[in-house]
Amino acid sequence: MKKSIAIAACSLPLVFSTALYAQTPPPQGGDAPAPGAPGTPAPAPTTPPAAPSGGAADTSASADMTEAITGWSVKDKIMGNAVYNEKDEKIGDINDVVLASDGKAAYFIVGAGGFLGMGERSVAIPFDEIQQTGDKLVLPGYTKDQLKALPKVEVAK
Repeated sequence: MKKSIAIAACSLPLVFSTALYAQTPPPQGGDAPAPGAPGTPAPAPTTPPAAPSGGAADTSASADMTEAITGWSVKDKIMGNAVYNEKDEKIGDINDVVLASDGKAAYFIVGAGGFLGMGERSVAIPFDEIQQTGDKLVLPGYTKDQLKALPKVEVAK
């Protein structure tokens, strides 16, 4: 019984607090505030938005439209691909591509070492150093140990 009274007493202010805070005081002097005055909400539009330029009256159908584009996707073509050396030994994986301010690729972020992502070291390799031969990405002149010896990088967001 004491628990029920304590729960009711504690929850009672929560029930009424939303009603108390949701109310706004009436305007002073009986005058309604001018539209656009500071602190007053903008009036809600009374007409629905115009239909898209295609002339379709049903705007829900236009929200479901999908446009197919063609191009080269970094996610599909580069990200996660293995990097090999000239001896055809896997030395890492592409984790990221860093773009320069002009929009061109500047660096590949290669994950070297580790097992299943644990203990992997991300290093930056200039874009020009990795060559694509056939369907493989090749970084000549490096071994896995040489990649792991490079400075670790983190891409600033």
